[in-house]
Amino acid sequence: MDKPKVSLVECASYDTAQTEAAVRKAVDLLGGMGRFVKFGEKVLLKPNLLTDAAPEKAITTHPEVVRAVIRLLKPITPHIYCGDSPCVWGGEKNNIDRVYEVTGIKKVCQEEDIELVYFTKARMAAGHPLAEWAFACDRVINIPKFKTHGLTVLTAALKNLFGLAVGMNKMKIHRDNPRIADLSKVIVDIYEVRRPDLNILDGVVAMEGDGPGSAGTLKNVGLIAASCNGLSLDIVLAALMGVDALDIPTNREAVRRGLGPASIGAIDILGVELKNFITSDFKLPKTSVIAKMPKWAAGVLTSLLTMKLCVDASKCKLCGLCQKSCPAGAMRRVKGRMVVDRTKCILCLCCQEVCPHAAVDIKKSLFLGLLSR
Repeated sequence: MDKPKVSLVECASYDTAQTEAAVRKAVDLLGGMGRFVKFGEKVLLKPNLLTDAAPEKAITTHPEVVRAVIRLLKPITPHIYCGDSPCVWGGEKNNIDRVYEVTGIKKVCQEEDIELVYFTKARMAAGHPLAEWAFACDRVINIPKFKTHGLTVLTAALKNLFGLAVGMNKMKIHRDNPRIADLSKVIVDIYEVRRPDLNILDGVVAMEGDGPGSAGTLKNVGLIAASCNGLSLDIVLAALMGVDALDIPTNREAVRRGLGPASIGAIDILGVELKNFITSDFKLPKTSVIAKMPKWAAGVLTSLLTMKLCVDASKCKLCGLCQKSCPAGAMRRVKGRMVVDRTKCILCLCCQEVCPHAAVDIKKSLFLGLLSR
């Protein structure tokens, strides 16, 4: 049986020609776009459009990567659609319009003359209301951004499919699945029920530290990667980060279900060698020590593994996005400042994800701080 393949290509900037060449090469190494999409088929492009952040903030998939994918598809089919269900704060069309506008995705879709769609209609699948567009199209091309994530350590191919959950249903999923292991099961449920036909990763400028929102820090990786197996791609990224593949909870769950290889040795890496992208100082989220801890250990040490969210009043602009996004209703405005009701907080980190000012921070217990060193 052939090993699953992941292609790695260097790309130093988001220059249109350079990005298009890198994306083309990454897909060609896998056999070309014609291997994944047939003439005249309907194709949904699913970038990561977490929130209304400009492309240079590296919170969302860069529009030039999306443009490159569109141009690869145009000779094969005119039926190309692009969409996402941004973030966890609301699902109102005006909010989504703002995300499409600010991220640059709307401009690219207009220039390339493809339809930008809204995930408003849902179909029940994997026990959740997922975007009808994902099932109405013949093919789904997943275009994730390479970022760290406070709950899942990594957000890339597997985690990006969480964006198929329509609108405010993401808040319900977070509320009903506050444990990392449970949320990872939901993410893998969604991936399994609508596996992308191709995954093309934007890792030109990635995010490290307390991603996936404004609290993270940018990291120039210079990578475009592609694979038809999302788990394989995420395992390669874990190696790039210097993390054991199974310390990523979504990877661990996907491996348990047999959705791909269990280690990087079982993956055929094409193009540039992985060592060209590895750095020894890739910063992980403050919460990563808990994500990789065995369930039994986390249970035994619960009282010592405390984390608290706090709002830095010097950074907070009282925009209210944290309050809108909180599935537990734990964020409140008190005497002109945002505070966290810790009796309600489920540590889903939704508030940190959406805060545009990096005002939400995590305070760790002394014991957890020592484990993180």
